[in-house]
Amino acid sequence: MRVDVKLFAGLREKLPQHPRGAGPVELAPGASLAALLDQLGIEDRSATMILVNGVQAPRGRARRAALALGEGDTVAIFPPLAGG
Repeated sequence: MRVDVKLFAGLREKLPQHPRGAGPVELAPGASLAALLDQLGIEDRSATMILVNGVQAPRGRARRAALALGEGDTVAIFPPLAGG
């Protein structure tokens, strides 16, 4: 199945084939959010906010492993942010 992924800030480098940090990613049918993070090489602590189809996804490895993704879902992943 294919999901659209949007990575922000320093996480963009996890999709080198898409220089802007956004593009399709192929996953096994019924793959979880945790499986997507594993495939991209993103640690749970590096993904402080994740939106799946515009809705905030749960935090924590077990809860992310229980969240199944579907064909055509859009997943936006944000790292910890700081600023002033």
